[in-house]
Amino acid sequence: MIVSHFTALVLFALFVSTVFALITKNEPREQFRYGVFVFLSFLAVAFAVGWIMYPLPL
Repeated sequence: MIVSHFTALVLFALFVSTVFALITKNEPREQFRYGVFVFLSFLAVAFAVGWIMYPLPL
């Protein structure tokens, strides 16, 4: 199975945000809200870093 970079990023963000939410918050509502916040933060930072790095030559 071939996975694109974007799919790998989304899966990584989903798994890590789920674990972070479960180990840091006690109430299910807090866990959900924190998990969504961390997930969206991962995606936003990844897009920002990608956008900043785009014009750099390799």
